[in-house]
Amino acid sequence: MQGQAMMWATIASALTGLGGIIRGWQMGFRGRLDLISDWDNRALPNPVAYAPAFARIYIGIGCLLVSMPLFLWLGMNFLIWCAITVIIVWYWFHAIDVVTERARAKNR
Repeated sequence: MQGQAMMWATIASALTGLGGIIRGWQMGFRGRLDLISDWDNRALPNPVAYAPAFARIYIGIGCLLVSMPLFLWLGMNFLIWCAITVIIVWYWFHAIDVVTERARAKNR
């Protein structure tokens, strides 16, 4: 049972990370300013100014999540791996929230 849970967790981690990398690439290098928004999908006041920050967050944390299955394959305990993955995902949400709050505060 734990082997199957590990398999699904690694797949979910890799796919989420890959999606983050793709979205960050679109924001930072393809000019998709419509993707730069808060968690309620409201556009930021000046998306051009925050495109590099969003791209760095999405690409950086996406790369972390893509590389996380490697730690399981190298023998890390599954419970510790899950805790680290949850902290990384929480940091992702927190970082986006901080950038959007700064953007909204600067516009006031």
